[in-house]
Amino acid sequence: MTYAQTQQPPSWPPAPTSRRYGKRQAQSAKVKAEIMRTKMALAWAVAAMGWIGLAHADGAVEAAAGAQHTNLPVTRDRGPNPVANAMAPSGNVVTAAPPNGHKAQNNAKAKGDEDRHARAAAVASTLDLVTAFARAVASDPNVAIARARLEADRAGVDIARARLLPSVSASASLGRSRTETDYLSAPRPSTTNDYHSRNAALQLRQPLYRPVDWRALTKAERQVLASEAQLTAAQADLLKRVARAYVRVLSAEAQRKTADSEVTRYEAVLAQAERALKAGAGTRTDVEDARARLDLAIAAQVKAQGELARAREALAALIGSTAEALASQPLAPFADVARLAEELLATPLADWQEAALARNPEIAALAAQIDAARLEVERQRAQHLPTVDVLAQQRHSRSDSETTIGTQYHTTSVAVQVSVPLYAGGGIDASVRAATAAVAEAEARLEAKRRELRQTVADAYQNVRFTLAQWQALAQAERSAHAAVEGSKKGLLAGTRNVVDVLNAEQELARVKAQRLDTAHQLLVAALDVLTAADGGLEAVLARLGDHR
Repeated sequence: MTYAQTQQPPSWPPAPTSRRYGKRQAQSAKVKAEIMRTKMALAWAVAAMGWIGLAHADGAVEAAAGAQHTNLPVTRDRGPNPVANAMAPSGNVVTAAPPNGHKAQNNAKAKGDEDRHARAAAVASTLDLVTAFARAVASDPNVAIARARLEADRAGVDIARARLLPSVSASASLGRSRTETDYLSAPRPSTTNDYHSRNAALQLRQPLYRPVDWRALTKAERQVLASEAQLTAAQADLLKRVARAYVRVLSAEAQRKTADSEVTRYEAVLAQAERALKAGAGTRTDVEDARARLDLAIAAQVKAQGELARAREALAALIGSTAEALASQPLAPFADVARLAEELLATPLADWQEAALARNPEIAALAAQIDAARLEVERQRAQHLPTVDVLAQQRHSRSDSETTIGTQYHTTSVAVQVSVPLYAGGGIDASVRAATAAVAEAEARLEAKRRELRQTVADAYQNVRFTLAQWQALAQAERSAHAAVEGSKKGLLAGTRNVVDVLNAEQELARVKAQRLDTAHQLLVAALDVLTAADGGLEAVLARLGDHR
């Protein structure tokens, strides 16, 4: 009720001046009413922009049916609008009004079905971490290198085995010869013979005792085990790189959404501040403050867009895709990272370290390389030992020499061939010393890797522990920031807070949400560091990730 509408006191000015005074009072009441309406519109706009900003940060969808009834945003899962309730008369709760009539209900049902189908299609088109890793495995050059090395080592096993299997060889020759014979002991005339010579031979060799080749075969088999472990280690390293790139994109997308909502909110606040200034209800300071905040929000938006573009390029390079394709395919978030971390922390650190020493692929590769190096020592020493082969040969010859002209032979022979090395100039002993030094080097590498792995698992475990605690603390901070925003909005309506206070509270809430999301992503990466080191292979790790999506 304005001053012009109040009951006039008995001492109201006399008749000559009452008309002029009443006219001024009516004008003053009109201006005050306009100022009050402008302030209320500004407060409603700030509250509405803050509500929209929170919905963007949460990833929720605003409901539209209640907004038409109350002119205020009403969410699907937040219940009554606290801002509208603060403005409503005491005892009245503002909620979304349901559509009237069967036609409106049918339209709402049809729209709900369309929304469900759209959400199902969006889920089907999303890219999750497991799928991204599968794409990366198919295109990563480091994995391809490890796979090619494994194939080469498997071929090496066949090569070593071939030295112990029977070998068959055949040879044949056909030629024309001319022989002139001079007799020196008697006065006989010289003779000349032109003839065709023919030879054919078939030989079978079966090794009976070859210690060098037997040890070479065993060494090749150990080398295959090492290459298989190295391939698994390359895939585990790729999984960690893909996970880091994946969560980097998720964080960048969240930061971009937050920046977009900040720009949208400050644009609306600036427009309301300018209207309030024109109506006389605001100040130039409010306009400049809103414009400064908008400029900072635009700068943060540009920075967030650049970080998102770089993050998508990094992930696309790993999975063999393009940044444009990733922009059109949303990434599936991890909604249950905290439970994954809690399950991981339920196992003591010492158990994770022991599991890492027993299951880590890099440890397995180094252990297999030590076995191969020891077999190389034995192979070099075996060069002092004799070798035994069985030879079976069938030979056909005709006029194959000067003494057998015009003679044909058919020969079949079976023999045991023994070869004993006597002296090799000291080369065998030198080879043994070199192989022994290689064993010592491999053992030192294994020990260094064991110590490094223990420390890596301990660091990752503690990182999971404290990051989870930080995430839980930020959850409480987010609830407190929510309460601070609601309190600032109610204070704005009551006159104890101003627009800047509301904006600061909403900005702090957005900052806490972004920080909590980054912490969740760091928690996922830390958990992967533990799991890839000690969880019994990539299949188990991927199964855990699939259970906590």
